[in-house]
Amino acid sequence: MSTTLFQHSDSPDPWPLYRERLARWPVIWDADRRLWAVYRYSDCMHVLSLPGMLIPPVPDEGLSGDAQAIKSRLVRISNAPGHTPARDAAMQLFRGRQRVDIAPLMERLLPPPGVPATYDWVERVGRVLPVMHLLAGFGFSDADAAFIQGQLPGLLKLMGPVKGREAAAELEAVCSSVYPLVSQRVDKLMPDSSSDQRAYGVSNLIGLLIQSYDATRGLLSNALVHLLKRETPALLASAAIGYFLSFVTEVMRYDGPVHNTRRVADEDLLLGGQTIAKGQTILIVLAAANRDERKFAKPETFEVHRGNNREMLGFGTGIHNCLAAAYCTELAAAVLCHLFHTYKYIRLEDSPLQYEPLVNVRLVKTMHLTTA
Repeated sequence: MSTTLFQHSDSPDPWPLYRERLARWPVIWDADRRLWAVYRYSDCMHVLSLPGMLIPPVPDEGLSGDAQAIKSRLVRISNAPGHTPARDAAMQLFRGRQRVDIAPLMERLLPPPGVPATYDWVERVGRVLPVMHLLAGFGFSDADAAFIQGQLPGLLKLMGPVKGREAAAELEAVCSSVYPLVSQRVDKLMPDSSSDQRAYGVSNLIGLLIQSYDATRGLLSNALVHLLKRETPALLASAAIGYFLSFVTEVMRYDGPVHNTRRVADEDLLLGGQTIAKGQTILIVLAAANRDERKFAKPETFEVHRGNNREMLGFGTGIHNCLAAAYCTELAAAVLCHLFHTYKYIRLEDSPLQYEPLVNVRLVKTMHLTTA
């Protein structure tokens, strides 16, 4: 593997490439894909921190109606001037979320302790619990939550290019079925806001659900794999939530699900001795930056109590950092703490693990677990 972009389903181990690039070509031009790839922590941090760096435009053919209304207001893919109201609405919504106990949700999803059972952790928990938890926190009924959950595979297509009228019509149908339900809740969550602010709220609540369905399930799977690999059942059965929080944070540095993101230079930029011209695309390889020895001592060593692991870039930084970073970490820690405090026997049945055919995120495709 020698390319800047690759599908994780084809790459059992991307880390040797990242190590090579960090050592030899921390800033490299990919002529085939017409982009700069940046691997070093300091360079990635610099690019992400520049307020004028742009999220690349996503081509949409024939997108309209609720689908276009949602996509045009998503903070995750918006630039100025729309980014500020989108971010403000998302933060206002998130502050109004109610706390929800993990235990009853886990009990609904998993078999009772003491009863041997094998199931796909990704399908049973990863794709379901983060979204279920968010929807419960925003006060959705069980029926509405179940319906929205079923539409999320279709809603994911909002984050990518939409090509052709047929694809646009399919996405519009999904968005039109979800938009009224979310809008009703947002009206109650943001009663004193203008209609425009509430529209931003609807879009970004849907965006939070997409992110939970996608990246948060990756964190739940990666963290569980490392817990089973590195710790004893006795330790985990007695560990406090603080230990799981530290563990999940180190997982985000060492093996986080989001491997890269992109920006477009809004002006000429000198980086690593290379001149990046205005308008060129930059691939920011977060996973490589998180193992840069200039920032993290012994980066290939997994250290739960590493002093600076919270400075990892798994959630990004700057104006487009993940607004739900703390929430995702706390949720994953709470889920795993409950799992190991509830079940005496937990075993991973898959080896090696298979990954989704995706470029920017490394997500376990299936992960069969036996509990008792």
